[in-house]
Amino acid sequence: MSNGNQPREALGTRMKSYEAVTDQLLASDQPAIIRIDGHGFSKFTHGFEKPFDERIHQAMARTSADLLTQFPDVSLVYTQSDEITLILPTPARSFNGRVTKLATLAASYTSVRFNFHLEELAGDTLPSHKRGVAHFDARIFNVPSDAELLNNLIWRAKTDCRRNSISAFGRKYYSAKAMHGLKGDEVVQKVRDEHGVDFWTDAPAWARYGTTCKREVYQGTGVDGLTGKEVTMTRTRVRTEDRPWWHFTDQNVALVTARYWDTDAAGGTLAQVKEGSSED
Repeated sequence: MSNGNQPREALGTRMKSYEAVTDQLLASDQPAIIRIDGHGFSKFTHGFEKPFDERIHQAMARTSADLLTQFPDVSLVYTQSDEITLILPTPARSFNGRVTKLATLAASYTSVRFNFHLEELAGDTLPSHKRGVAHFDARIFNVPSDAELLNNLIWRAKTDCRRNSISAFGRKYYSAKAMHGLKGDEVVQKVRDEHGVDFWTDAPAWARYGTTCKREVYQGTGVDGLTGKEVTMTRTRVRTEDRPWWHFTDQNVALVTARYWDTDAAGGTLAQVKEGSSED
């Protein structure tokens, strides 16, 4: 076995070769998805408002907007519960598509920004033992087509988001034992019949559908650096919508991969999260 008494260059080369074994690359001819999950969030969110905490949601939505700004290759960010999905259409490939690099950066940046936003939103109501400790893991993978990007969103929104939200909604009124064996629609009906509360009208839209972030172009005003006069400028910002990704259409495939919102296609209620500087 080799020891450390060797040229520094040779030692460094060998150490780097060990790292390279697991340094996988994304396929360069396929779109990709980064999926980010809160780690141990069932325990972390204990003590927050049930079934839905506006502060947790807003922290997730603002973090999603930050991710869209931080990762320029991403065309869309979707969040529900403690999950975030980032869409990277072909041929977007920051860091040469290095899987470990992209996943670790996404997870660490999400952790930092979520904690920042949650502390800002919760203020003094956030216990000291919950400050700065929320963290996330991330995985990144290819899918074979743009159509599968949309199918992934449909899976997350129509299956996961709806199931998670209805389950949380039901647990406000019943124990897990009382809901055992009930389908989602049956839980909704049971709460409606016995408590007069309707999930589809009383739960917030973001809980029912999740939240989507994309860039939009808008006309703003600024000062010309040469003349000092006020001028109209084209700028970009992040816009969020609480919209259902429940249907597979060509229009939705195009919207998922497009860099900017298509206002004719998207519709919905606008909720500007943050503004960015002009692009290009």
